[in-house]
Amino acid sequence: MPENRFTPCVILPGIGQSKVELVDKKGDKIKMAWPLDVDGDALMNELKAPLMKMMLFRKDAGFSDKVASMIRDIADPIAGLPDGSMKNNLKVVSYPRSLAECSPDEKRYIYKMVPLQMLSSRIGEENLYFFSYNSFGDTYETAKELSIFIDMVKEKTGCDKVNLVPVSLGGALSIAYFELFRHKKDVKRVMYFVAALGGSHLIADIMAKNIKTANGLSLVEMLSDAKTAETLGGLLKMMPDGVFEATVDKALDALIDVALANSLSMWGIIPPERYIPLSEKYLSDKAHAALREKADRFYNYRLNFPETVRELEAEGVEFFALCGYGLPLLPLVNSDKMSSDGIINVSSTTLGALSAPLGEKLTEFPEEGRVCKDSTHSHLSPDGTVDAAYGLWPEKTWYFASQGHDATAYNDKALGIAARVLSDDSFTDIYSDPEFPQFGTVQDNRK
Repeated sequence: MPENRFTPCVILPGIGQSKVELVDKKGDKIKMAWPLDVDGDALMNELKAPLMKMMLFRKDAGFSDKVASMIRDIADPIAGLPDGSMKNNLKVVSYPRSLAECSPDEKRYIYKMVPLQMLSSRIGEENLYFFSYNSFGDTYETAKELSIFIDMVKEKTGCDKVNLVPVSLGGALSIAYFELFRHKKDVKRVMYFVAALGGSHLIADIMAKNIKTANGLSLVEMLSDAKTAETLGGLLKMMPDGVFEATVDKALDALIDVALANSLSMWGIIPPERYIPLSEKYLSDKAHAALREKADRFYNYRLNFPETVRELEAEGVEFFALCGYGLPLLPLVNSDKMSSDGIINVSSTTLGALSAPLGEKLTEFPEEGRVCKDSTHSHLSPDGTVDAAYGLWPEKTWYFASQGHDATAYNDKALGIAARVLSDDSFTDIYSDPEFPQFGTVQDNRK
């Protein structure tokens, strides 16, 4: 096999980027399990009768229970059992081959999820791989599947190492991989792309039901579509007092019970500082003992991950990160003062960057927690709201102001940085090319 000029890259996609099918015992597809297959018009038709009853009697009259039941039905394909296993038979739509070997339809789908054409133009599609997985599954089992996938990539390319590109939820998966398979020493560079390294307060707020009930329709948008949410919004003005609040509360209970509380993957993105009270609330009973053991294990490993990173760096692994900042989390939740990309707070994507509450600027810069101690360096954002000196990689993290989580994949500067990091060993930090300064601005080339 000829020597490969480039290190092959393995994409670890985010929560909505892998397709999972609900299958029967023979393995034949029943329907799409994830992303959720939701018919907004059918939902509204099913709600007509309970809506009319509620309006007629001017009280709940079972409306909120009906909505909660519908949420359970919608989320059932990705439902977990108390021990952390999946309730249903699922099959991940996988791509155990390079993009060069994918069909045109497969290639279009992968590029739609992660538009890395800049990277593939540099290293060739034969060196780009997409690892799909069940976003609600067992993170440790997924890490084992990833290890097998990486072995396949190494064999096909003749390389003894790969570069990882963890996107969003893929950040947590990468942590599990290092916990189980660090001994393989088969990772060269890691390019974290808006990665959930320190969890997401969005998920934690939903689990804690620390929400703004008035913005509950954003939950409908998360599960179905904007049109359905808009239709329901028009009905709010006619609902009797208290019905909407009760409906949102029961809908959250249903979502947590079916899809979140029994998923090790979801526990893996609860911020460590919020893990203990939430795990006590949902995982303290006997039925959850097996899941609790794994969740506690992952929690403890995440607590020490910064120290593990330093050890990995000493072994030759290089880490880089890209993130957005300056936006509030989705309007459903009460943690609305954190600087984030709308989904993940900047202190998580950078493992420690200091940020001011939204609408304010930083005024204090304590020595404690500062990673870059070189007084000649300035890592303060132009708007004075973020100091990268406190992040785990002050010289290797790029920030984009007001950049939305999903839209980061359509920021040409961010994509350009990722392409350079993953194709050019001489590109080592924020000083490597003046075209890519540490702080940039929002961009969305879809518009």
